Amino acid sequence: MKNIFTKITYATGLVVLMSFMHSCKKGSLTDLNVNPDAITYLVPAYSFTAAALGSVPGQNYTALGQGLQYFSSYKEVPAAGDKFYNFGGTGGTFAIYNNQWNRLLQLENKLTAADDVNKKAACEILRVLAFHQQTDLLGDMPYSDAMKGLANLKPKYDTQKSIYLAMLGELDAALKSMDATKSNIFGSADPYFKGDVVKWKKFGYTLMLRLGMRMSDVETATAKTWVEKAVAGGVMTDNADIAYIKYANVTGQFNPRVTFMIDGNYASPGGDNVEGGKWAATFIDYLKSTNDPRLPVVSVVWVPSGTSYVADNTPAKQRGMISGSINTKPTDFDSYSEPSLLYLDKGSPVITMGPAECYLLLAEADLKGYSVGITAAAAYEKGVRAAMAQWALWPTVAPHSGTIPTATVDAYLAANPFNAAGTNDDKLEQISTQKWVSMLGDDYEVYSNWRRTKYPVFNYANWKSSSGALSFYPGNVTAGKMWRRFSLPLDERNVNPTNYNEAIKRQNFSEETVDLLQGRMWWDVGPKTGQK
Repeated sequence: MKNIFTKITYATGLVVLMSFMHSCKKGSLTDLNVNPDAITYLVPAYSFTAAALGSVPGQNYTALGQGLQYFSSYKEVPAAGDKFYNFGGTGGTFAIYNNQWNRLLQLENKLTAADDVNKKAACEILRVLAFHQQTDLLGDMPYSDAMKGLANLKPKYDTQKSIYLAMLGELDAALKSMDATKSNIFGSADPYFKGDVVKWKKFGYTLMLRLGMRMSDVETATAKTWVEKAVAGGVMTDNADIAYIKYANVTGQFNPRVTFMIDGNYASPGGDNVEGGKWAATFIDYLKSTNDPRLPVVSVVWVPSGTSYVADNTPAKQRGMISGSINTKPTDFDSYSEPSLLYLDKGSPVITMGPAECYLLLAEADLKGYSVGITAAAAYEKGVRAAMAQWALWPTVAPHSGTIPTATVDAYLAANPFNAAGTNDDKLEQISTQKWVSMLGDDYEVYSNWRRTKYPVFNYANWKSSSGALSFYPGNVTAGKMWRRFSLPLDERNVNPTNYNEAIKRQNFSEETVDLLQGRMWWDVGPKTGQK
């Protein structure tokens, strides 16, 4: 019996072994790694939609919103840009390479037909848009050596100057290649302009204007050439040209920035917000001082009423919390302003670029003596009007409406005219401050504009010491200053150390020193700091 059992066991084992050996054939093993639910081919229209949606960052850095003094917090730990208590939110990433740039590269490789020129050009506009945002945060990055795959696993870091010149050249080539007689840009799969080639060209040339003005203090002659080229090409001049993404109050279609804000701080009206955040006094006080009609659009005070709260957007009632001034919940916390329900509507749009920014850039360009076909005063007024009008894109959420009557805008401009009699510096401050208000929500671009122009000037010394004197928040990690760049990813020290170390040394930092993130971008020059 024992022998029979042994033979049966052996025979069974042999069958199992043979079966296992069969399953180990190369093809069988490869099949085990195939995701049956994955799409193994690229659908250009779908991929382009994803790229367009990917051009809107899923969230803005809380640290930037606080550092630019839109928001303030009484809590210590979340106050990265309020009290500079830590470096939370200032670590850069290289996600652009394997996300947006890779997506667009794969898509462009599929667009090989002669009729695809407009589609490829739009992809280039989106790529340059995404990369300039990253280099403006981090400075030197891999560019000319990037995206080579196995051919170059340790790419060099290009200087920001060379990156800018390369981006402008590539953007110029893309725009010149656009041809209205060829196919449009993915039609209904294009969430920006439904395929409209003319509007995409305006988008691209306005981006060129932005990049040109970014370098205007460090490469004046070169900047002038690019700015004037952009204007000649045709920039955004009407709110019908706005590049914006529509969202809806439907699961899966929520505005990602707003969703992040709600989840992080404003889940319910009134009470103790998760992060202790409110609008900053700097922002609210400026809007009140100029009787800005956008104040009741974006701001609300939640007034306790029994067991609930009632929204009050009366301008006189709005009150901002002073940045860096407290670290315990104030007894009058409910009396401070926070974003309105209109601003926090998950169905609200995100503006990527529009005529409001364009006109304010043109106003500054005229101050510099560039030939842009419009005076600084006229461009400033048009910029303000466009900025006021764009709030009509937001759905009305009582008691707020984004529709600002023309007569109200007229009154605002009459009371706050362009400072034609001021110095160029006075005018620059007015233009830059207006951009700070008009581009609310676009922290990336406002941060860059603030570093370049140094306006508005922010006061970070609001902590009252035991003697009653005002100073920077004790224990801050930046010597009381707003950082001027973000840190390069620390992973790069391990995977690309030589090029990483060269890059950080070019940006006033070495591994042997404490990095306060005060090293400036290539285009961030001038004696003013933009802070006190």
